[in-house]
Amino acid sequence: MNCKHLTTSIALLALMTAPSLGQEKLSLMLNWKAGGDHAPLYYALEQGWYAEAGVDLEIIQGNGSGAAATALSVNQVDMAIIDMPTALQFRGEGSDIMGVFVAYNDSANGIYWKKSSGIDTVADLPGRKIGAPASDAARQFWGPIAEAMDLDPSSVEWVNIQPTAKVAALQSGAIDATTHMYSVHFIYENVFGDDLGFALLRDHGLNPYGLTYFVNRAAAEDKTDLKRAMVHVTQKAFEFCLTTPQPCSQALSSAVSMKAEDAALELEYASKVIPGQGNTLPIGAFDPIRVASDYEMVAGAFEITAYDPATAFTNDFIDTAITYPD
Repeated sequence: MNCKHLTTSIALLALMTAPSLGQEKLSLMLNWKAGGDHAPLYYALEQGWYAEAGVDLEIIQGNGSGAAATALSVNQVDMAIIDMPTALQFRGEGSDIMGVFVAYNDSANGIYWKKSSGIDTVADLPGRKIGAPASDAARQFWGPIAEAMDLDPSSVEWVNIQPTAKVAALQSGAIDATTHMYSVHFIYENVFGDDLGFALLRDHGLNPYGLTYFVNRAAAEDKTDLKRAMVHVTQKAFEFCLTTPQPCSQALSSAVSMKAEDAALELEYASKVIPGQGNTLPIGAFDPIRVASDYEMVAGAFEITAYDPATAFTNDFIDTAITYPD
């Protein structure tokens, strides 16, 4: 290859690999490995919506809300998806993070068991073993959960298991119940069928905000316009995916090598808790009263430094014209 052709090839390669003109890098750490509630992100990426808004979005796979909150707190990432109670706890322990977009308006946390084990309702959980990692969100907030279900928090035994071992441990009888997000409810249905018993926390009087997008307040002025543009595109993507799920689940499946049917089911179940029951706010917007209630729950469960819950979120990044489908 002569020098002229080599120079042309290098120039073309640079055009193919570099971000489009006018784009700026923005990193987002997920709360966990990519799943149904992340489908709107991957669809918007596939369609070039973020690029059109000037956002070169980098999605980083997560390893739990605690890990995402830690990475954001020390500015390793620009944004992170964190379970709201976990984020409020981090705020009370000195982390200066701020919510900018609500993904789950209802809590997606649930408790799963086998009916054949003699458990008919949550009232039958005392004396039983519940398996979950020590960092599991529902386990961390077992005190408020038990109180909402009229249970003595000490009446159950918690067993440490890996996140990926929940179904197998329940199936084998090593544990009597476990906790999981509702987006993977279909997995439990496929494995246990009519023997499956479950309870969503939101149906038992405890319904904090769930997965929420956060930024670091100390770095709030850094890339502010970029973060706002990212939120606006994400609102648009959620609106589309709630009404037209198939291309969104397909985008998720293609991006992370997930089975197409699993991606579709995860998005279907996530969509049952994303809008929130009776929620009339724009997509992603916070209700200050609910945030205050979530804060009181966290303050009662953990020793945190008191702060004004109004400082834990902002609706300034929200496009109020983008609303949930009817």
